[in-house]
Amino acid sequence: MDLTEQLRVLDAAKGDPAKLALATVDLAYPTLEEAERAALRQSLEAAAIPHWCDETMLAALLEIPLDESAAQLSGLNKLTVLEPFRARGENAVNVHEATRLALRQAMATNSLNRFRTLSTRMVALFASDFTPAGRIEWIYHFLCGDPDRGATELAKLFREWTRSANIEDRYALGAALSELEKTHLVEGRARVWTVLYIASLRVDRGEASQLENVGTLALQLAKDAADQTAEADALCLLGDALRAQGKLVEARGAFGKFQDLCARLAEQDATNDDRQSDLAVAYNRMGGVLEAQGKLPEAYDAFVKSLTILRTLADREPSNAGRRRDLATGQGRIGDILQAQGKLPEAQEAFANCLSMCQQLVQLNPTNAEWQQLLASAHAQVGDVLMDQNKLEDAQREYKDYLEISRRLVEREPTNAGWQLDLAVAQSRVGDVLQVQGKMPEAQEAFVEYLSISRRLAEQDSSNADTRDHLAVAHGRIGVLLETEGKLEEAQVEYEEYLSISHQLVALDPTSAAWQGRVVNAARLLATLKVKEGKYEEALKLYEEATKVLDALTEGAPGFAQWAQDKKNLEAEIAKCRSLMSDGKKSDQ
Repeated sequence: MDLTEQLRVLDAAKGDPAKLALATVDLAYPTLEEAERAALRQSLEAAAIPHWCDETMLAALLEIPLDESAAQLSGLNKLTVLEPFRARGENAVNVHEATRLALRQAMATNSLNRFRTLSTRMVALFASDFTPAGRIEWIYHFLCGDPDRGATELAKLFREWTRSANIEDRYALGAALSELEKTHLVEGRARVWTVLYIASLRVDRGEASQLENVGTLALQLAKDAADQTAEADALCLLGDALRAQGKLVEARGAFGKFQDLCARLAEQDATNDDRQSDLAVAYNRMGGVLEAQGKLPEAYDAFVKSLTILRTLADREPSNAGRRRDLATGQGRIGDILQAQGKLPEAQEAFANCLSMCQQLVQLNPTNAEWQQLLASAHAQVGDVLMDQNKLEDAQREYKDYLEISRRLVEREPTNAGWQLDLAVAQSRVGDVLQVQGKMPEAQEAFVEYLSISRRLAEQDSSNADTRDHLAVAHGRIGVLLETEGKLEEAQVEYEEYLSISHQLVALDPTSAAWQGRVVNAARLLATLKVKEGKYEEALKLYEEATKVLDALTEGAPGFAQWAQDKKNLEAEIAKCRSLMSDGKKSDQ
């Protein structure tokens, strides 16, 4: 083919990426008969359907004998838009990404029936491949070949993989689904489940605060598709996003709708374990918001309802690791409430059960990152209850395990904000023990790292309320150490930052008992510092603020054992401040 003819072929494509890709056949084989070139163009389109292609796949796609597909593949190998893909076999190739996507979009737009037929043939080919890579390719083509049935299968895979799959496989599936969403090749139920799965990965990565709009979109898509299961998942996603932003009242509203819908669906199909599992999740989410609002009895009731369902499901399927994982999480939530109520032996028992189950899960699959993270959290919970009992060496051992696992996870995936925050908190817990033990330099090193990570995460995502909360606490921890060293001015700067951020969080949602508790603690620390400086009137104003907030907390959300002790301590500190101020006035006279 001379230059003029080459230019004519390229001009005929009019810059269309798909047409340009098909034109490479004419450019590479100018002397072939048109029928042979047409066959190669069809082979190229077919090879663009999967992420990679070999002679077996091409034979299935075109429904031709294996020797004929091998010949076609050999011809395609001479095209510039293909490259070898040895990871999938000696003869495997893949069409360059941009070209492959352009060809798929063109077929879906101009020849939808053919696009779905070819995709369905790939579904059949991968139906018996239960490896993670095989399941990903199978569901990818299912969503394109038969979108409604594909959505149903994705919903099933979503639940299964969320409980037990390795994070790398879950990310690989997310990448495949993101491709379908970005190229607009899914709609209806297929799209809503695609959106929900991708969003779930971002939640796991600590990005829930960024997903309010995604949750709203998913909810509307689910309603439009009349898929109530997807609607329930979308409500859960929306609640997670609002909760991460610190909007507890709005989150509670979303979780309330989630819970009501799950209850109706579970009642309609009482023998469906997944419906029961969804209801357990709904109770768990509601319990979490109630706990954050300081409503411990109500939270405990919700967690017990969740745990009751989870225990029944786990007993029904003792070999199902995913069910055991859910049960372990449920035990941990019960322990949190018991600890907050001051029922330390009962809390320790619940946490010990959670820890034991997590250890068993990790033994089953040491490479499962999520199970490692659950194990790290279980060590932290056990350490917390041991600290409350002043069992410092035992607590230190648990926190050390928490820190080591968290550090390994961050090394495995440095961009995971959720794991980064776990690492920050682990540093804080280690610092707490060291501080009580009087090892101030080591404690300071841990707290500085806590502050550094929390600050970086808060700068990366200012909408994440939990990260800002930890940043506030970190300032407080540093301030205590500086005050111990006699660096009162520097300590005051840290306490003021602690109090300022805590005020901002309370303004964001006044129903958060935890954030109001932060205000109490920060005001007390700053007041104590003012007493040391002899600024009694300033101290009393801060004590007055702390008292007002703490009184409201104990009245509106009773049940926290720590608050009763805080109230006694606060009253003693105020009395001391007034006494010192009185003594000072007498000496002035």
